[in-house]
Amino acid sequence: MYLVSYRVDRRALLRFAFTTFTFLLLTWPVTEVLGTTKTRPLPHVSPEMERPEFWIGRVKDPETVLLTPDQIRKMNSEVLKNPDLYLSRLADLKEEWSREELLELLREDWQAFGEPSGPRFGRNALPLNESFYKELRQNIDAEGIKGQNRIPFGLIVKRADIRVFPTEEPSLASPAGAEFDRFQHSMISPGTAVAAYHVSKDGHWAYLQTPFTRGWVKRDAVAVENNKQTVVQYEGDRERLVVTGNDVTLFRDPSLQKEAFVARMGDSFPLIRGPQSNGSEGKAYVVRIPNREKSGQLTFQEGYVRATGDVRPGFLPYTQANAARQAFKMLHQPYGWGEKSGGRDCSRFIMDIFSTFGIIMPRNSMFQARVGIDLGLAEAKGLPEREALLDRTPPLASTLRLPGHIMLYLGKAKGRYYAIHSIWGFQKSTRSGVVLEKIGRVAVTDLRLAEKGPHGSLLERLTDVRFIGEENGRKKHPNSP
Repeated sequence: MYLVSYRVDRRALLRFAFTTFTFLLLTWPVTEVLGTTKTRPLPHVSPEMERPEFWIGRVKDPETVLLTPDQIRKMNSEVLKNPDLYLSRLADLKEEWSREELLELLREDWQAFGEPSGPRFGRNALPLNESFYKELRQNIDAEGIKGQNRIPFGLIVKRADIRVFPTEEPSLASPAGAEFDRFQHSMISPGTAVAAYHVSKDGHWAYLQTPFTRGWVKRDAVAVENNKQTVVQYEGDRERLVVTGNDVTLFRDPSLQKEAFVARMGDSFPLIRGPQSNGSEGKAYVVRIPNREKSGQLTFQEGYVRATGDVRPGFLPYTQANAARQAFKMLHQPYGWGEKSGGRDCSRFIMDIFSTFGIIMPRNSMFQARVGIDLGLAEAKGLPEREALLDRTPPLASTLRLPGHIMLYLGKAKGRYYAIHSIWGFQKSTRSGVVLEKIGRVAVTDLRLAEKGPHGSLLERLTDVRFIGEENGRKKHPNSP
């Protein structure tokens, strides 16, 4: 896990963060919103296409390793050095911060999120008025920041939301748009390393730097440690148990009765020992998990994971077959903007897949589309050229991006091109006007989806095609035979 250490134009980031494809589908004018398609296949998607074996079977040598662990470490190092991706190692984050430096971070947040260009609505469709923003400023408590500050480091102890401001009040563009809360950054997993810049006036929130953004988290979700090296060592432990399932429960006792927290795909924890007998409870992996004392201090405990759980010691080999299997474990999981209510949005879906291989991905789709080898979509102007490019694109190892949205390329079948992604919905034109058909889940779709909509199909709107691998790997593993 890695921490961001940067100053950035948060207004520019805001433009990127809130232009997801699914969100634009809601903000474009529509005359009607159709109900969710639930789990039935979408147009031109057969039941067998919703199984990973269908796509694995269409790839030559799908079990061949595309990147070795050493190559992944090298690629990660290059990603971390790229300042445009806003990623860095925890060890690089400084401990001493001046009042002015911290105030500048808060100012950037307020300029990006606290000064909306249009009306915003909270719970019960009530407008967020000047009184709300005044109280919010008071709770941020910029006046309480000292001249010089030595910031503590810590670990997240349970799954938590990271918010733009220290409030649970949503910020909605319309009273009906409850799914898209502009104050929701993301979900942050237990075991994530963080640095704590500040505490809210009411004492309930901590202003944290996380691996992919900064924001406010409930204080009871974070345990802090004055010795930075303790957190660095936990984060850097190479012997780890990796969560490869959609969700896996960790327990505090060998009998697997006292739940500690639920971990998500790609989360990992220092491995103490392999499966061992627990009497009538069978076998379990034993890992090191963070714990929060009543004082807020970080301590560590043993955590237990069922040996039969979807976990493994070390990262998965990075192969096309494994990428397919990981992606389809999330099929039909609900869409969730910023992982609100336990769902996933499009970029979190991609990040979770590749994290099981130890591959670092930024949190935002625009930045994810800068990772890997650019396959030259800019030169493919028309649909025939775009289809020819996809014919040369390795499936199950390449990302496809359009403005604000990202997908994993599956390949070609029956003359059509397919992807798997977490999508809110798509627009289509009807006699009565433009309607939005809600999907609201991870789904397999034909790239011609939305071709009858006002803005064209997914294929027509692609802006980036990237192979996550090395150049010689792309030549060895082309598209379907």
